[in-house]
Amino acid sequence: MKSKTLLVLATCAVVASLSSGCSTQKTRTGRNSSFLGGLFVYNTGSYQPVTPHTIDLDGTQFLGRVNPSGTQVSALWGTVTLHDY
Repeated sequence: MKSKTLLVLATCAVVASLSSGCSTQKTRTGRNSSFLGGLFVYNTGSYQPVTPHTIDLDGTQFLGRVNPSGTQVSALWGTVTLHDY
């Protein structure tokens, strides 16, 4: 009974996150796009500092970019963040 309840709750959570769609907002500095209820967030022109509770990946270090674009991609609700600045 307990495992059946957990299965139903997990299924509802997955369906809710996958059916939430995407949203795009135009901000003063760029564009903010959120997919699957915040599972993936794509920001352009965002030179904001990364929060301390995330795994920070700097794209300029391993891609060797000279001119950063300010792009920031967050995955798994901000657990992993890749930025280009």
